[in-house]
This record gives sequence, C-alpha cells and structure tokens, in this order.
Amino acid sequence: MSEQVVGSSSATAAIHGEKLDSIQLMRAIAAVAVVTQHIPRLFGNGAWGVDLFFVISGFIMCFVTAKSSAYFFTKRLIRVAPLYWAGTFGAFFVALAMPSVLRTTSTSLPELFKSLAFIPFLKGDKVQPLLFLGWTLHYEMLFYALFAVSTKISQRYRAAVCSVLIVALVAFGYIFQPQWVVLSFYTSDIMLEFVFGMICYSLYLWIVGSVPSSSSRGARNVATLLGVGCIIGMILTKPWVESIGRVEARGILAGFTFLFLLLGLSGRRLPAILVLIGDASYSLYLFHPYVIQVFEKIFHSFNTRSVYSYTTAVFAIALCCLASLASYKYVEHPLTERLRSKLLPRRQRQPAPQNFAAESGPLLIVPHEALANVVPDDSMR
Repeated sequence: MSEQVVGSSSATAAIHGEKLDSIQLMRAIAAVAVVTQHIPRLFGNGAWGVDLFFVISGFIMCFVTAKSSAYFFTKRLIRVAPLYWAGTFGAFFVALAMPSVLRTTSTSLPELFKSLAFIPFLKGDKVQPLLFLGWTLHYEMLFYALFAVSTKISQRYRAAVCSVLIVALVAFGYIFQPQWVVLSFYTSDIMLEFVFGMICYSLYLWIVGSVPSSSSRGARNVATLLGVGCIIGMILTKPWVESIGRVEARGILAGFTFLFLLLGLSGRRLPAILVLIGDASYSLYLFHPYVIQVFEKIFHSFNTRSVYSYTTAVFAIALCCLASLASYKYVEHPLTERLRSKLLPRRQRQPAPQNFAAESGPLLIVPHEALANVVPDDSMR
C-alpha cells in the first residue's frame, strides 16, 4: 500500500485546483445517521454511520501523514482526547447529580479512570465507557497507536504495515477467542474497517494517477449513484448484521460507499451547510445524546410513531446539528489550536483548518511539493 503515485505529475495535474468537500459530506452523513440510531422508536437504523467513520479514519490517517508522521500520536491525542474527556466528565457528574436521568451510567471512580484511559470494561452485557459512545474511540486510539508504530517501521509502507498488524490482531482474536474483556474487545473484526479505509487511500491514489482529468461527468454520476446505493445497502442489511457479522454486512459496503462518493463528488460544489456539519461531526457525534435525552425523557417526544413525533425528531436532529456547530466553533476548534500551540514544536503548529476541503493535501488542491505546509482537519466522528 505504498503511495508511489503521490508525487507523480499526472496525479497532481489531474486534480490540481479541484475543491473536495465529499469527505466532509460523508462525515455529516455518518454523524446524522448515528443520531437517528439513538431515536430507536422512530428510526434506530443508523449504526452504519460508525462503520463509515472508521473507513474515513483509515483513509485520513494515511492522507495526513503523506509527507511526515512527526508527532502523529500526540496530534491525534490533542484532536480526540480532550473533547472526549470533557464529555466523560460531563456524563459522570450528570449521573452523580441526577441519577434518574442517566440510569445506566455508573459513578464508579475506577470506571471513570478506565473510561478516560481508553480501557474497555463491561457495563452490563456490553463494553461501554461512561460516555457510552466512547467505545468507538477506544478502537480509534488503538488504530492510532498501531499506525504510529507502523510509521516508525516504514514511513513509505505505513499503510501496509498497519494493515498487517490489524489483520494479525483480528486473526489472533478469531483463533484464540480470548476471554479477557480488553483483549476480546481489541481483537474484534471491526478493526478491519480501518484497513478498508487505507485500501481506499491506495486505490484513490492509483485511480487519480491513472484516469485522465477529463473523465466524463457521466462516470462521476455513476460513481455517486453507486455510493448512494451502498448507503441504501447498509440500511437494508440491518437484519443480517447478527447472522453474517457487522463487517460483512456493513463494513465492506462502507468502504465502497466512501470510495465511490469520494470519486463521484470530487470537484463538485456541495451544500455549505453539510460541509459545516462535517466540520462539526466529532462534536455532533459525542454530544447529541444530551439533546436527544431532553426530548426523550423530559418531553417524551418519541413515545409513539406519529406525525408529531417525527416532526419533533427532525427538529431535535436539527438542534443537535446547531449545538455541534456552536461546540465546534467556540470549544472544539479553539481548544485544539491552544493545545497544539502548547504541546507541539513551532514548526508543527500549523492551525487545523476549519474546512478539510479548503486545505486538502496531495491530490485535492495543492501540488505534492506543498504538502509539508498542509495540515487537513483530520477529525473522526
């Protein structure tokens, strides 16, 4: 999975000057899907958003390290941990002050520590930290750690090395079926979805380096339709998840969804509001349960399948999006920038852009030679 095409003049010429908002769009779609998952009486079929997030993450980690992987793990901690820790403390203190609101959230100090340290533990019959959505970040942090190790082994072949490590880890879990919850959790085959994202990165580099920039609008339209079809497929495969497995039912389709939409929407002008929601997708992912719980437990808005309930649900989702935009602008982005300025050497402090597409890397806007000065917004969720 090397990136030999990255530096090729044909690849950069093919897409030079293009603006790519498709990744932000996919983040927005994935985050909103997860929000609908948590209104189960009305929707409850958006868990595939997590699978799409994992694929996106695999692609982005390859992308942002194309020129350098210096301080990679530190940058990921700065980007992901503070907001998650804030949400975890928030859930802990709400459970402490109003236990009836968060009935299944523990106020155990050992469980608080494990949640903050990304150590999986059983809560009932599920592996969930105090901020229940944080289970996905446990997988993300393991992926970042393996990717960081891979960059030390080989910068050029980091994606291939990381893929081998993940496959070996999943194979270990499949063969030995470990009973220790930490090992059982971290050897889940859902880790393969990061590999799918890294494969998409290599495929994307190969395609843009091989296909003429004058490729027809029709081909892009077909790719876009295939991507939409894959999203529909992920929605329809819900009944098969338990029987054939999540990765088989949704993970593979998530990989195709990402690649098709990345190719089909490249260079298209997409709705600005969706791009903005993509920017704020991490805040949306982490904090939407607080908004949903207000409608669910205080107003009882989703108790019945009625026009009122669905109308209220749409309003609640819109409110979640607005709250996430405020969180991103006034908390998430300023906090990330401040921590970067404090914890990274001066040459590593380039501001994380508010729009991934505005400062995309080797294949999207700038020439390969300018990559050293590009730091895309590589947030997950």
